[in-house]
Amino acid sequence: MIEAARCPDGCLADDYLTSLERSRKPRDRDKLVDIALVFEEYAHTGELAIPRELNDLVDGIREIKVGKHRFPFFYPRADSKFPVRLTHGFLKGTVETPRQEINKAKWVRREDLAS
Repeated sequence: MIEAARCPDGCLADDYLTSLERSRKPRDRDKLVDIALVFEEYAHTGELAIPRELNDLVDGIREIKVGKHRFPFFYPRADSKFPVRLTHGFLKGTVETPRQEINKAKWVRREDLAS
């Protein structure tokens, strides 16, 4: 199962997905379908058919890649019974994941686990 992590600013992953859903651009809505399919595959199998769509970032934070869209996530506990927690979503325009996005993911994880 995959859930959005919570922080004082709300659920940033939900906000990102909602912005794609509300977009008037057909390609954003098409990409939302692609994102949902990748999330479903990972939720059911714990892996992806294309391994390069999954990255280890830092300190137990991983990243699901769907096109240029990136979704950092973490496991709240080592036990696989607990759902994956998405920290936020962003468009990636560089080769490496920007440090500010990694720091945001770490902050959301810290806030989510503290609540």
